[in-house]
Amino acid sequence: MSYATEADLVRKWGAEQVDLAAYDGATDARDTLRIAAALDSASAIMNGYFAKRYALPIDAAPDGVTLLRNLCCDLAMGELSNMPATRNDIVKDAVEAARKFLSDVARGLADIPQNPPPGAPAAAVPSPNEAIVAANDREFSRNRLRAM
Repeated sequence: MSYATEADLVRKWGAEQVDLAAYDGATDARDTLRIAAALDSASAIMNGYFAKRYALPIDAAPDGVTLLRNLCCDLAMGELSNMPATRNDIVKDAVEAARKFLSDVARGLADIPQNPPPGAPAAAVPSPNEAIVAANDREFSRNRLRAM
């Protein structure tokens, strides 16, 4: 299952860029099979990064779905743009940024927003009348006073 569709790819990168990257000279049109293969490949790459931290397929929250869709589109465009005429600096930078973010997710430095599992307690929302206490770290502790 792909995290993005051809329509998502066109929405993110524009019809002209997608047409140029996925051009099929035999049919003189966009090659939808090649686009589907690139999106599936990008999703497989993403799942490779996610496999140790998340249960696949990821049940992402709406923000997470947007994030996954954009990452998938960037990686797929990088795969489609494998010819010198179609690969530009914008595509290279987008692929590099997507891979860096995915490696950060794999190392636990970044996260994909997910829906809470069924039956999980709702997140505690503080009451607007509840007092919030903020304080500095303790100045005098048992370890700091040990030498005295």
